[in-house]
Amino acid sequence: MDEERNIQPAKNTPRKKKYRILWDRVIIALVALIALIVGIVMLISALVGAIKGALSKDDSSSAVKAGAQVVSSQQETPDSVAQPVDNSLFTVVIDAGHGGEDVGSTDFDGKRYEKDDCLRVAKLVEKYLKNMDVNVVMTRSDDVYVTLDDRCKIANDSNAVIFVSLHRNYYDGEAQGVEVWVHNERPENDTALAQNILDGLKGVGVTQDRGVNFGYRGNEYVNYQVNRETNMPSCLVELGFMQDGQDNQLFDDNCDAYAKAIADAIYKTAKERELVKNLP
Repeated sequence: MDEERNIQPAKNTPRKKKYRILWDRVIIALVALIALIVGIVMLISALVGAIKGALSKDDSSSAVKAGAQVVSSQQETPDSVAQPVDNSLFTVVIDAGHGGEDVGSTDFDGKRYEKDDCLRVAKLVEKYLKNMDVNVVMTRSDDVYVTLDDRCKIANDSNAVIFVSLHRNYYDGEAQGVEVWVHNERPENDTALAQNILDGLKGVGVTQDRGVNFGYRGNEYVNYQVNRETNMPSCLVELGFMQDGQDNQLFDDNCDAYAKAIADAIYKTAKERELVKNLP
C-alpha cells in the first residue's frame, strides 16, 4: 500500500482571535457619557427652577395683592387704632377713701359725704400725675365700696413705688387743719413723702398744720391698714375736718390746687428719695 495514500490530509484548526482593548477610546466614551448625564441633570434642574420661580412669582403677586387689600381694609376701618405705648416713668396708687355704702364722715348737716370729697380730689391728683407721665392706679374711680383688703391688694399688685390714701377728717367737737399719717416705725421714705405732701398743702393754704403723725389716732402702737399692709412707701392724708366750715370752704376753693400740690409732692419724693432712678 502506498503509504502516501494512506496519509489523511490535516484539518484546518481555526485560531482564536485576540482582541486588544483600546483604552483611549473607552476613556473618551466614558467622558462623553458623563458629560451627557451632567447635561441632562443640569437641564432638569433648570426646568425645575424655572417652574418654581414661576410659582413663587404668582404667590408673591397674590401676597402683595392680599397685603394691599389688608392695608386698604385697615385704612378704611375707622375703629382700627394702634396699641398705645406705655411711656410712664413710674406707677403710683391713689386711694380715694370710703365709697358706696361707706360714706365716711359727714358735715354737721349730714348732707356732705367724705367719700365724695375724697373721690373729687383723687381724680384731680390722677390728672396732674398723668400730665407728668406717671402711671396712676386708682383703688376706685367712682362711687363704689372697696374693702381695705382689696385696696392693699390693688396696691401690692400694681408694682407702684408710692401709695397715697386721701381722706377728710372727723372729730366729735371742734378741730380743724390738715395732717398726714405714716406707719409707726417711721420709715424714712414714708415720712419724707408725708412731709412733702404736708408742705405742699401748707403752701396752698390750710387752717392749721397738724403735722406728720405716726401710728393710729389715739394709739401709736397700731397702724392704719393701708399703711400697715402696703409694700411701698405710703401715707394717709386728712384734708381738713368735715365738721369745720372753714376747712370745708378751703377744700372747695383749693381742691384743684391741693391736688396739684399732692401730685408735685409725690413726684418730688420719688426723685429725691431715688425711688425711681434718673427721673428728669
